[in-house]
Amino acid sequence: MFPSKMNVNKKLLPIKGHFFLFNAGTAPLVPFLSTYARQLGFSPSTVGLMYTVLPLFGLVAKPLFGVVADRFKIQKSLFILFQVVTIISFSAIYFIPDAAAPLAVQLDCGDSATALRACFGAAGPPDRCRLAALAGLHGTAQCRMNCDMTSPKMWQTVCEHWHMPQYCYSSTARVQYSARVAGLTSDGSCVFIASSDVTLDGLSYKPRCRIGLGYVDINEPCSLDCGNQLLSSLIGSNKANMSCLDNMLSYRLCDYNVQALANITSDTDVGNCQASCDLDPRSPWRLMEICEGWGADAAATCQPKSGGGQHFPDSLAFDGTVLLSTTLSEHNCVYIQLNHIQLDDGSIHYPYCGSRAAYQVRDELFHSTCNISCDHEMVNELFKSASDSQTDGQTQYTTQFWLFFTFMIVSWIGQAVVVTFADAICFNLLGTKISLYGKQRLWGSVGWGIFSLVTGILIDAFSEGAVKNYAVAFILMLVFMSGDVLVSCFLKVETTKMSINILADVGSLLTSLPTLVFVLWTIGVGLCTGLIWQFLFWHIEDIAGLSCDGAAHVKTLQGLASAIQTFGGEIPFLFVSGYLLRKFGHINTMSLVLFAFGVRFMLYSVVTNPWWILPIEMFQGITFGMFYPTMTSYATVVSPPGTETTVQGLVGAVFEGVGTALGSLAGGRLYAALGGWKTFRYFGAGALLACAAHALAQCVLRRRDTALAGPGTPKRPAH
Repeated sequence: MFPSKMNVNKKLLPIKGHFFLFNAGTAPLVPFLSTYARQLGFSPSTVGLMYTVLPLFGLVAKPLFGVVADRFKIQKSLFILFQVVTIISFSAIYFIPDAAAPLAVQLDCGDSATALRACFGAAGPPDRCRLAALAGLHGTAQCRMNCDMTSPKMWQTVCEHWHMPQYCYSSTARVQYSARVAGLTSDGSCVFIASSDVTLDGLSYKPRCRIGLGYVDINEPCSLDCGNQLLSSLIGSNKANMSCLDNMLSYRLCDYNVQALANITSDTDVGNCQASCDLDPRSPWRLMEICEGWGADAAATCQPKSGGGQHFPDSLAFDGTVLLSTTLSEHNCVYIQLNHIQLDDGSIHYPYCGSRAAYQVRDELFHSTCNISCDHEMVNELFKSASDSQTDGQTQYTTQFWLFFTFMIVSWIGQAVVVTFADAICFNLLGTKISLYGKQRLWGSVGWGIFSLVTGILIDAFSEGAVKNYAVAFILMLVFMSGDVLVSCFLKVETTKMSINILADVGSLLTSLPTLVFVLWTIGVGLCTGLIWQFLFWHIEDIAGLSCDGAAHVKTLQGLASAIQTFGGEIPFLFVSGYLLRKFGHINTMSLVLFAFGVRFMLYSVVTNPWWILPIEMFQGITFGMFYPTMTSYATVVSPPGTETTVQGLVGAVFEGVGTALGSLAGGRLYAALGGWKTFRYFGAGALLACAAHALAQCVLRRRDTALAGPGTPKRPAH
């Protein structure tokens, strides 16, 4: 039967509420911040360096503010103040402006079609899953592009093949050349003077007309000065219009002495005519038709010229339409065909180019670099990953990095102080019942487990593709952290005996050899914890990337991992931690924690399916659910009266400021050099060796205590 009346200690309700709300507020952000940094483009070594430096601020802040709180008895005020500091700094991270370099691609010419080309550096090759997904789509993407056009050859290509006369031929009012007359043909009231060859700027061409859908009647008036005197005298000062006859250039004269002209059609050697043809500058397409029809690319007249004799623009902006199904990879580069473009004036052009053979030996002349932004998330992701692989961490320290790092420092200090003070306040409220600490702290695991899972699901739900939208995480943080500030106002912190000389008491504690072993153990656990905090989610993403369908719900998987860590591991062990510590003692539990880390890391090092990560997370019950009560309660047991907050801050500073800092640094270096699987394997081997060393050290200490005490003296307690 259940008891008819449950005893609820109302004095402990606010601290339970704090643990729940504080962890519910940090869970949406803290476990995802390292992957958020990865999405911003920071390399593993850079993230590892950040998380190496961050705990150093905790190393200073925890004991510093612990001393201040113990000396002036302002634990509650500082406790609430640093909650507010944490809220402000976390919120500021969301408003950091995007200072990332614009995405860039190159224009590539091949098979008469222009393609966007993005090449991968040493960090390549491109993601095969993303490529397969894009190639399987039949739609298009609209991309805003701004291309570098400082190369004259690039402008020539645009003029020759993209059909943009307004940029290329608008400054030429007259074209002069020599035409070889092939004969005259009468047609009613008109005579056509056909040509067989032309010489333009000293170069010979066949004056073909573009026909079919591409044919345009230029119909520009030309003055002809012919070598045949009869023909020249008959034409006189009249102007003939450029026309097309049998797909070749001809000149049309109508309503003028047609019969006289017809009489010389039997002449076999009419000779050459010097032609001077007027062009309307308002219709630059006419010169374009001449140059493209004749194939007169090399002629000076057909070279690109800007209007008014000005220099060509250094860039060309347009909206490009790319065909997703044309996505392919070749030689560590990705290509997507550019179907057509639209200029800002609304005109549409098809960016054809010469065949690949024509450009093979001068690729560098055509490869204009373009800044690009597309309305298709997967296309942007592909180009961004190519850009990131090229930098390879060399341009990590941008304004964006320093803003992110600064706000992370402030938030880290805020969290460090809040966590330390919460533990000290909790032990203060418990008095002599320190074994009940785990039952208070488990409410923090409840908040963490629920909202790390909920956040992961919501991030996936509000995101498209592999680039995640973290806005919902910041909103949840703000709501729960604000609730924590409100609840903390109801905490009743009882005054404790103050140490007359806090620093002297703490200093004497540190001279104890058992305490030194405890500190080394704390650092070792911090090394392992730092690797999990910063790089477990990276490892999950890498494992998920082994299959093409793994990345779509990776945040949900990461949230599930956090939920299992808390509900399957931390909460049950926190609930029974007091009993287990009384049963096995602090010393044996310390060795068990290191052994559990070793086994956990070894399992990570062989996993190839991300879902197998989930059962491994049950080890969190030992590696954190037992570790944290062991560390904090041991620190409370050995603390001289009046130094509780100081010692808690010192122990927490050693754990984070030394242990997790070194774990982040070593983990980042190894992860960048060897990848996740080998990194966890090496850390696992190190944890097992540390477990053996700790057990051996405790045996030596017990024998020393026995030898110093002499026969019949009780042994040193195992705490």
